[in-house]
Amino acid sequence: MRRYGLWMLLPALLLSAACTPSGWQEASPAEEAPALYPDYTDIVIPGNIAPLNFNVLNPADACVAVLSAPSGELVLRGPEIRIPEKAWKRLTASARGSAIQGTVYVRRDGKWLHLPDFRMEVSADDIDPYVTYRLIEPGYSSYGSIVLQQRNLTSFRKRDLYNNQLISGRVEQQCINCHSFQNYGPDNFQFHARESSAGTVVVTGERGKKVAFKTGDLISNAVYPSWHPAEPLIAYSVNKTIQGFRSTDRQKVEVYDSASDLILYDVEQDQVSYIVHDSLSYETFPYWSADGKTLYYASSYLPDWGANPATDAFLHTDHIRYNIYSLDFDPGTREFGSPRLVFDAVADSLSAVTPRPSPDGRFLLCGVGNYGSFHVWHTSGDIYMTDLATGETRPMDEINSDQSESFKAWSSNSRWIVFTSRRDDGSYTRLYFSHIDENGRGTKPFLLPQKDPEQNRRLFKSYNVPEFTTGEVSWSPKQLEDILLSDPVQVRQIP
Repeated sequence: MRRYGLWMLLPALLLSAACTPSGWQEASPAEEAPALYPDYTDIVIPGNIAPLNFNVLNPADACVAVLSAPSGELVLRGPEIRIPEKAWKRLTASARGSAIQGTVYVRRDGKWLHLPDFRMEVSADDIDPYVTYRLIEPGYSSYGSIVLQQRNLTSFRKRDLYNNQLISGRVEQQCINCHSFQNYGPDNFQFHARESSAGTVVVTGERGKKVAFKTGDLISNAVYPSWHPAEPLIAYSVNKTIQGFRSTDRQKVEVYDSASDLILYDVEQDQVSYIVHDSLSYETFPYWSADGKTLYYASSYLPDWGANPATDAFLHTDHIRYNIYSLDFDPGTREFGSPRLVFDAVADSLSAVTPRPSPDGRFLLCGVGNYGSFHVWHTSGDIYMTDLATGETRPMDEINSDQSESFKAWSSNSRWIVFTSRRDDGSYTRLYFSHIDENGRGTKPFLLPQKDPEQNRRLFKSYNVPEFTTGEVSWSPKQLEDILLSDPVQVRQIP
């Protein structure tokens, strides 16, 4: 039977209500740490985040949680703590720049215990109000049910941006992936559909189209995207991606490229051209700087792992390692400079991919593993940070875990990151957030808040490719379905 919380918010005095378990005010101090799920103890949170509901896991016959802030105190009956949104907003508003103190009281054998207090520091730095992600079962061959979903971080409201069930199953399954927005706005965005009604949906304001990219000598359709922050340009990688399986290795699944290049797509002219096209290297995961004058990407040089273009990459996946490079870009002439090494991960027998520069231009995040480019399957997958002013790169030990950390994104004010992690159970990627200070140090990550604190453990889907936006997309799933069912626009390759 579900137990609902009883709450009160009073300006000065904390009073007991008739249906609140009695006696907790006289509890004896205990050294036992509060066990919460999600673990929201001693974290930094944005002042505009939704209520951080949690379950108290400490054994107890009865439980009370008290949240205190300058505006007053909130009393809630546990063990399931659901915080009323209006009361939470008053607490966080009054605690900006300071903290909310949490206290858990548990009763055992008629005796109340006061567990050690914990803090939720409330930052003055807000977080972008929306995050868009893909929900997918962590399977190997089936993708019958995939959703691109947009979540309002200031509340529990969420909506489908697109659901492949609108088309998947009519004739064959449809995979959807790799969504990207222009400069954190909700008006210009794109995502890919594979298999059924295949093509790339490209939306600019009130106009949308489906684009077919396979043309000329490109090795594939467009794959990993990054929309230029100001120009009608999208940088893509084109990849020959393969999924392999091992029978004896602990790493059972391996996703890797056997070839890849970088291309530039003109959204208005429907033209593509090469950015980097080198038969002796694999280039992938492009991403623009906020000023649009630098393109970062990952590249693996074949001779570094003793290969040639005819070598079967699957036999050498544990030798494929990537470095992070950048290219200068002139938006006026649309010309790129020469590759410049940003992070030499290969020198340390590591592989660095998915570069993400902060909007203020100060730092660069990337995913680092022992090898390869798809670290969501690798327990070695961690997040590293490069100080672009000094060139120094370090592992973010303050946020990494012993499980896979993979996709990540910056908030538009460069003060928050969202990333996917399998730290809960080793199987499902979930969304975590961390505050980044002016020196590039992260705080203890906290899990995406949900109305039901058990929701994450009951949802048998993985979150991936989180992207912040400052607003909500206005297009409906039905409108996007209509685009996918339309005839594609064929791009033209230019020199």
